Amino acid sequence: MEFQRQLKRDRNHQRVEEQLSKRLTFAAGMPHTLIIEPGARCSLACPFCPQASDNFLLSRDFLKLDDFKKIVDYFEDSVDTILLFNWGEPLLNQSLPEMISYASEKKVHTLVHSNAIHLTEDLAKKIVKSGLSEFVASIDGASEESYQKYRKNGSFQHAFGNLQSLLRVKNEFGCPGPRIVWKFLVFKHNEHELERARLLAREAGVSIEFKFAVAPGEYESSLEEFNNKNFRDKFIKNYDLPCKQLWKAPVICPDGDVLPCCMVSNKKYVVGNLFRQEFREIWNNAQYQMLRAAIAGEIVEEGALYCRECMFGPNSVK
Repeated sequence: MEFQRQLKRDRNHQRVEEQLSKRLTFAAGMPHTLIIEPGARCSLACPFCPQASDNFLLSRDFLKLDDFKKIVDYFEDSVDTILLFNWGEPLLNQSLPEMISYASEKKVHTLVHSNAIHLTEDLAKKIVKSGLSEFVASIDGASEESYQKYRKNGSFQHAFGNLQSLLRVKNEFGCPGPRIVWKFLVFKHNEHELERARLLAREAGVSIEFKFAVAPGEYESSLEEFNNKNFRDKFIKNYDLPCKQLWKAPVICPDGDVLPCCMVSNKKYVVGNLFRQEFREIWNNAQYQMLRAAIAGEIVEEGALYCRECMFGPNSVK
């Protein structure tokens, strides 16, 4: 049973990658990756996050465990990876460890990106036991002063201390996972702390990744690797996103709304609803196919303007 399921996933994965390489507007394969929003809520108020704005119109409900299980069951023969995060802070959903456990039982690779503020000792134990594949903590700075300039309402010491606690729990349990990563967005106000962050990461025993961020005005880094010059290429190099998602990784909101990519934060770009429609119909409906045509550089109708107007644009997929 498990062997047959993995064989189906492998075949689907290959089919999807072939379609992506050819930029076909009709996707014969099913997604091999899902981006599932546990809940678009967060206690922080980061300046560039759409979720922190009152104009954010996507669902702010928490995803229900039963709905998550239905999603996983539906995509069981095609999906090998689930990203349990999007605009919100995933640890706020109390069912998150159970969601991860359910996906792990199905041999699905799971990733969580978090600000680590709400990572209590008890939750850390549940996360480690859940079988999570990778935990990425977004901590942009190596001091309170630099960290709080972007992660407003947060605390560097609290977030970094929680990350260390997660590593300690993992070691105490003797578990191979999750892989623990410190993600550091580089801005002008924290670029002087890169070496200190490397040292802290090495002392803590966690991996660290310095990431480019499209940062306007006073936030833009002065370092060549992280400034806004050629930002499309830098974004794709850092994240391999967003355009490939149109062929392999839809975003699913807690209310079932399907978004074409993780950059979408406006309800008007919803392409369907998984709880009210058959996904195969959504995956190749007129809107989805127009978006794929737009990102492939074809001339399309106004309905696909989301992709044509995106800052990463039709030319960002090479």
